Amino acid sequence: MSSFKWKFPIMYLFSVGIANIGGWIYLLAINLMVLEITGSALAVAALYIIKPITQLLVGPWAGSLIDRVSTKHIMVCLDVIRAILIFFIPFSDSIVFIYILVFFIQMAGAIFEPASFTYMTLLLPENIRHRFNAILSFVHSGAFVTGPLIAGVLFMSGSLKEALFVNVGIFLLCAALALLLPRKMSTATFENSRITWLNIQDDWRLVVHFSKKAIPFFVLYMMFQMVMLLTAALDSMEVTFAKQVLNLSNTAYGSLVTLAGIGFLVGALCTNILVRIAPAKLLMSIGTLFVSIGYVIYSFSTTYLLASIGFFVLSFFLSISNTGFMTYIQSNIPTDMMGRISSLYEMLSSFIQIIVILFLGLASQWLSVKEVVIGGSILMFCVALYLTLLSANQTKRKLL
Repeated sequence: MSSFKWKFPIMYLFSVGIANIGGWIYLLAINLMVLEITGSALAVAALYIIKPITQLLVGPWAGSLIDRVSTKHIMVCLDVIRAILIFFIPFSDSIVFIYILVFFIQMAGAIFEPASFTYMTLLLPENIRHRFNAILSFVHSGAFVTGPLIAGVLFMSGSLKEALFVNVGIFLLCAALALLLPRKMSTATFENSRITWLNIQDDWRLVVHFSKKAIPFFVLYMMFQMVMLLTAALDSMEVTFAKQVLNLSNTAYGSLVTLAGIGFLVGALCTNILVRIAPAKLLMSIGTLFVSIGYVIYSFSTTYLLASIGFFVLSFFLSISNTGFMTYIQSNIPTDMMGRISSLYEMLSSFIQIIVILFLGLASQWLSVKEVVIGGSILMFCVALYLTLLSANQTKRKLL
């Protein structure tokens, strides 16, 4: 493997690693800032509903933009925009103004994610994608551990506002690194690169046509996303479950989160070996099944030991399933439609996410937290089992 082939992918990984650490600093700082201003846990929870709402708003047209212009320059512009928006947060004590800024930051992020994924796919030769995705999973896992640690150090040595200024610098650094990457365009050819309502409608039809032709892929994609949406919904009840059901102290809960980070790291290391011998679909399906098993163990736990086993299992296999999923969709979505398909699929996933969060939130009003978490984890296991069986059946048909 030539070093030249890996030169730009390594630069991209470095940029992603820094951005992920910055993302953790931003997430923790904005949560604590909103809590300080309002004193309301509900106000903090409202931050988590903003992201799927912005994805619903940008999903219909973001992919049309991504597939028609330089993805590199989209990434650079969005990093600069997010840096500017975050810069203004420390100067405001108005919760409404902060929510508005967060809304536009999340909107920029909702465009950045499919643009970055499209760029990554265009950048990587097909024969190194599986290895790259395994390393990318390790980078995400490293940020999961180091991001909160760095954030904690910044909070102790300074203020939340100073931590956000550091975050501004991180986004500007990511923009500078992106400028060093090669320019990548979609392989699609357009007679008119302008974004019009008619063009957007045509793009929707193309995505629908692709989905109808690739129904097995579409079903697997949505089943995987359903599991991930359930993990996000259950994560929103994680603190309450740990404190009220397991009666854990803040220190014990903190150690559970640390253990999850270690699980991610160990899983990512193992993934680097598994990608050389196992197909992407197998990693995705088996990994997802064991993620759900980890949640089931956690939901039924009555002691710290059982909860820690569940946490480690789910985080270990989450790294494996995510790597398999990324490689699988890169192999099944045409690069000339990557932006449009990923954006519209993300929009559909966000719509489902809002419904799931609202449903579990309402369920928690009628049932106990433990009952809701158990019910959600069992549902997740059923979806993951169906995904695994469906994947195995599709593989069997191909072999016949």
